Amino acid sequence: MRFIKSPNFDLKNKRKIKYIIIHYTGMKTQKAAIKRLQSKVAKVSCHYLISKTGIIYRMVEDKNVAWHAGKSKWGRDINLNSSSIGIEMVNKGFESYPRAQVKSLISLLKKIKHKYKIKKNYILGHEDISPGRKKDPGPKFPWKKLYDSGLSIKR
Repeated sequence: MRFIKSPNFDLKNKRKIKYIIIHYTGMKTQKAAIKRLQSKVAKVSCHYLISKTGIIYRMVEDKNVAWHAGKSKWGRDINLNSSSIGIEMVNKGFESYPRAQVKSLISLLKKIKHKYKIKKNYILGHEDISPGRKKDPGPKFPWKKLYDSGLSIKR
């Protein structure tokens, strides 16, 4: 794992992590995505960014609140930033996800799921928690591979 810091987060001493939210960057390049995730003007971030080659970058410590979910809802929970880990996949939004990237995502999800005892039905896409407003991780996201790995509900 490599580290690239983002200034866009809220400090927390303790928080209950209940969800993992998966996103795509939707940017032309990884460099552009990182620049945006570090921009104090854009005010967005994530805990982890996974490159197309499978390199995992930590941008915000798990204990802190990254700004990735925005206006969001799942069940009775709202504004999921405070109770979730955000993972950005470098992807323009209409591309297939490379095998190395998906392999790294599955490995990371297993670690986070185990560490925080997250239920597989709480591993979600941004589109799930912000329907109509967000479309990521998109139609080409390999939910079946996550399901086959025990990391997602059947979709």
